[in-house]
Amino acid sequence: MTEHHPSTFRSIAANPYAWPFDGVWSAGDTALLLLGFQNGMIAELSAGAELEAAASLLDAAKSAGVAVVAARRGADGAQDPLAARRRLLGDRVPDRHSREWQISDRLALPADAIVVDFGGDNAFIRTGLEDELLRRGIRNLIVTGLPTEGIVHATQRAANDMGFECLAVADACKGTSDPRHTAQLRITTFGNGLFGAVATTADVLAALKTSQE
Repeated sequence: MTEHHPSTFRSIAANPYAWPFDGVWSAGDTALLLLGFQNGMIAELSAGAELEAAASLLDAAKSAGVAVVAARRGADGAQDPLAARRRLLGDRVPDRHSREWQISDRLALPADAIVVDFGGDNAFIRTGLEDELLRRGIRNLIVTGLPTEGIVHATQRAANDMGFECLAVADACKGTSDPRHTAQLRITTFGNGLFGAVATTADVLAALKTSQE
């Protein structure tokens, strides 16, 4: 019987360092995070271009055998205190199971995708996501989502603290304004990669095409 080894990929050209930091990533230890690509948020931010970028990354991830995580923010009838706080601060937190809450149909998730629901800004809080990623042997995260200065940064910052190696895909994320988006990515790369590295969709796609069995 032939033992199967997951495809490995070359390092990604990123800022401020070639990602991942140790140059080692494969289909077996990496996940693509799709954060907040819900109908309501996409419409509010006019994030059609970012959605298309995420869709292209999703297609490549599925072809390469990379795990996929989709996270959606919403509030249920019990009114999650995290969701209530975000609503009071002016964030869009749709009711669960509403049209606004649903993940865009443009993202054709694989049957084995990890789908998590949360109420605040951090997709790891009260979702079991960390345990599921560790169970699958995931250590590298390619991060996309909406908005950059909210769900994306909070989730990536938490992931970094948990020991995951994170890469934010700049053009597959969008903030509530261009200055906020730019500022948040600058914080990510501060101090030689305080919360990880930043790359473009094209950079990630190019690396995913370089599988080495």
